[in-house]
Amino acid sequence: MLWHTKIPMPKSSSHTGNRLFLRQFSPAQWLVLTVFFLVAGPVAAQENVSQTPQGLRVAIGQAQVELAVVNADTLRLSVAGDPAVGPAPSTFLADTNGVNAVAWKRVEVQGLVGIKTQAGALLINPQTGEWTLENAQGDRVIPLHELGVLNPQAAGARPEVRLQVGWNGQKPIMVYGCGNGVDSLEQSRTTTRVSNGEAVIPYYWSPSGYAVLAVSANDNQPATWRGAAEGDCVTWTFPGTQADLYLMPAASLKDAARAYSHLTGSAPVPPRWAFGYLQSRWGWQNRAYIEDTVKHFQDLKLPVDAFIFDFEWYTTTPDYGVPPEGLPTFSDFNWNANLFPEPAAQIKALKDQGVHFVGIRKPRMGNSETLAMMRSNNWVLALNKGFEARDVNFANPGMSDWYVKQSADLLAAGVDGWWNDEGEGTYTIYFYWNQTEARAWSLDRTNQRMWTLNRAFSPGVQRFGAAAWTGDINASWKDLGETPTSLLNWGLAGMPYCACDIGGFNQTPTPELLTRWMEAGVFFPVMRAHSTVMATPHFPWLYGTSSLNAMREALDLRYRLIPYYYSLAHETFDTGVPIMRSLAMEFPGDPQVANVSDEWMMGGSLLAAPVLKEGGRRSVHLPAGDWYGFETNRVVRGNSTFELAAALDEIPLYVRAGTILPLAPVVQHTSELPGGPLELEIYPGQDATFTLVEDDGLTLNYLKGDVRRTEFKWDDSGRRLSWKRTGEYAGPDVFQELRVVLFGPQGRVEVPPQALSKSGRVKF
Repeated sequence: MLWHTKIPMPKSSSHTGNRLFLRQFSPAQWLVLTVFFLVAGPVAAQENVSQTPQGLRVAIGQAQVELAVVNADTLRLSVAGDPAVGPAPSTFLADTNGVNAVAWKRVEVQGLVGIKTQAGALLINPQTGEWTLENAQGDRVIPLHELGVLNPQAAGARPEVRLQVGWNGQKPIMVYGCGNGVDSLEQSRTTTRVSNGEAVIPYYWSPSGYAVLAVSANDNQPATWRGAAEGDCVTWTFPGTQADLYLMPAASLKDAARAYSHLTGSAPVPPRWAFGYLQSRWGWQNRAYIEDTVKHFQDLKLPVDAFIFDFEWYTTTPDYGVPPEGLPTFSDFNWNANLFPEPAAQIKALKDQGVHFVGIRKPRMGNSETLAMMRSNNWVLALNKGFEARDVNFANPGMSDWYVKQSADLLAAGVDGWWNDEGEGTYTIYFYWNQTEARAWSLDRTNQRMWTLNRAFSPGVQRFGAAAWTGDINASWKDLGETPTSLLNWGLAGMPYCACDIGGFNQTPTPELLTRWMEAGVFFPVMRAHSTVMATPHFPWLYGTSSLNAMREALDLRYRLIPYYYSLAHETFDTGVPIMRSLAMEFPGDPQVANVSDEWMMGGSLLAAPVLKEGGRRSVHLPAGDWYGFETNRVVRGNSTFELAAALDEIPLYVRAGTILPLAPVVQHTSELPGGPLELEIYPGQDATFTLVEDDGLTLNYLKGDVRRTEFKWDDSGRRLSWKRTGEYAGPDVFQELRVVLFGPQGRVEVPPQALSKSGRVKF
């Protein structure tokens, strides 16, 4: 029997927005469970409040509300019509989320009842359902507001739950971290989806001081949100009859990143080669073409660490014209003998030259016999949209087991990573696809890190070692200008390792465009160039001598920065804070940088402002403090904006005063590291610390503590550098020599080797 009681709103209430919200429902929808809430009142007998293992359950009519502890950072608000409310199982969440070690207590205050942990408190009025979130200091970061509407069985309408999150009254509502569905860091709306190079996720961080992840009953029907016209709330809409809001009190974007990583899972440290330059191509012609390309990189002293192969590595023609029933001759899990007649031997030969093999995979099959078998097992998604009609269901255990077996021979031949393309048939395809690949990987590479590159992502995919790229963009200045915004938004959304098709996928870039894009790519988490088969390959030697030389300098700089980036990757694993950071993350008190995305930070020390427009000119804003021009050693005062002109081989790059920057020698691939002494550059003006992290760059042994950490400290007033090492890792790739360079009024001063004391201390 349906419960159809309405609790009327008093005429004196100021919650006019909720009346407008409810009037959107049809007459048939009024005959279902409608939860309509009053302003807070005193707690009555609380017969409707009971304790659960994770917190408290509150019954309001037939609506079941649970306030629960999730982990040390996160609380959960769940609403459903079923007495067995929350939490809904979700691929978004890490399986380590438990409450055994998290202390919480029941609290009652000012007519509200709730739970409190070290992170904050989640409180509700058990009579009206109005709720609020407080931080650890007791400040309300989500103001008291009505809960929303539960509509589980509406005649002629899709069941859904709507939860309202009170706002701080500012207009317009601006949040961070929803993904790349807009052209700005600050976002005021979202429609959760994945598409070609687009990932919009049900998460945000509010400057009010909290982050929120929404989980619905079905991850393939994720929740979406929008701001009310009045500006007093955000309304989350959950398809189905279950709604879970994971609430994280977080004063800053860094705090939010830490909490969100704890909730959805840490991104493991990628293999070290993935921080090098990755040359992708659609149109590798044959074996000789591959070998000739390697020779060009070597002869021209262009560093490279991987070749990424499109369709042609496993099939002679793309599968776009394959009918839904497939073709009897199509190859899904073999090698194209024109390119790889001896795959294992060829991949070994490439790897001996420092070049790793990454091959494209599609989420579909093309062989007719295989497709018939899969359809008979109900392993194919019922999409019926062109080639997507052949998409497989990786979430099906039988399908996943079969795919693992088919991958075994490919991995045995030496494949180093997968490039997963066109997997947007459902919201979670990339999750289950990566989960399947991880199972196959663990069987062949028992103790090695997996690396994949994906055209979109959903929350949680990062914990498999997945990276993502922004899809099939164009070779245009517009697309170059928009790329940093997408990558920064993805970093804020929990995907720290992201990339683009440097130079643009469609069309051929001009030499200037490709050069500037390559220079910007030095400061992307993953540096990868790619192009369609119809375009001129993005090989530097095909774009003229000036561009070739400029791109070589950019690649050399990328490789010099690898010790810095790799150490930051360990920080990302530990904290969730991405390597590529918006200025808003590093300088939260500076309103001038709240929405800046054409320049960004790499870690906390390097501000990259590459040229993103034709002509070599740009405007640069430096936040407060002193900054050093990386190439000029000139100190520039912060809190300033200026125009500059950069030659084709110049990248505007600034180092924060109070920085210790580790740089490697120039090498042709990461397998040559260490390649000589580590250069430690000190930029004075403030005290500084940096921890250099070294491990074998390939295995999972770092998870067992097999690392070496060198903590460097700079005492600015005493002009003294000191360092201390911990950890037992001592492989051949660790740095054995140290070169120290100090910047200052006298310019670049190198410390004599005899001044470097074995005690780990040197006075300047």
